[in-house]
Amino acid sequence: MPTTETDLVHVTPDDVHVIGPDDFGAAGLWARESVGPFAEVEALGMLVTVHDSRFDPHSGIGHHPHRGMERLFYILEGSVDHDDALNNIQGHMGTGDLGILTEGRRGMLHSEWNNGDEAARAYILVYPTDPTPPTADFAAIRAAETTTVRPAEGVTTKVVVDGGDERLHGDLRRFTDSRLQPGATCTFDLAPDEAALTFAVEGVVHLHDAHVELHDGHTLLAPPNGQPRRLTLVARDHSRVLHAVTGPGDGRPTDRPRGRGG
Repeated sequence: MPTTETDLVHVTPDDVHVIGPDDFGAAGLWARESVGPFAEVEALGMLVTVHDSRFDPHSGIGHHPHRGMERLFYILEGSVDHDDALNNIQGHMGTGDLGILTEGRRGMLHSEWNNGDEAARAYILVYPTDPTPPTADFAAIRAAETTTVRPAEGVTTKVVVDGGDERLHGDLRRFTDSRLQPGATCTFDLAPDEAALTFAVEGVVHLHDAHVELHDGHTLLAPPNGQPRRLTLVARDHSRVLHAVTGPGDGRPTDRPRGRGG
């Protein structure tokens, strides 16, 4: 897993840890972990797990426990249903929605299921809550609630979270979904205490002034470094990138040996 000359970390598909149906004990469910306990980077800022998850039609994982964290499901394709049997809470997340699954001190016993006839894909962010609510909850920032801006020529950005959201219980400051035309340039500014990740959903973008290209499934991680920064991405073709910014947390890259995905 190379580190760029700008102290960013470039995670390729060869660097992620792949969790498959046998690991989950659930047919039709896969996750590619770029940040987390089985990845080469254990945490980034507030984030302790980042998964690019895929569900076959009518597949998912049955009821299992969680406590003390918050899980964000950004639905890239299809839909995913949440069922918390412990607290009698259900929630549906459609394409473009950001589901907010709050575990609370009581915890949850939930399932994640694609009840649709098409495959589903969810980009999942997990972080500790502060303060931790006493009980579990489900909320969602619906696609219809979001705003779309055009920050530069050839760039269309869907703003899902900007400056936090009262429904969130952690320090997620921004979350955007940008589409770039070939040759378009997109910039992201970071404060000295901010951590960020950029995930290439499709296409190819390169980091300006650095020898880094993000292809489909590549992730760029930016741990806090105490200085303001600007990340500039230039699209080689029609591209789509997700960008998340959190507070500093405790996350940082590690150099200890890890097994490759597989």
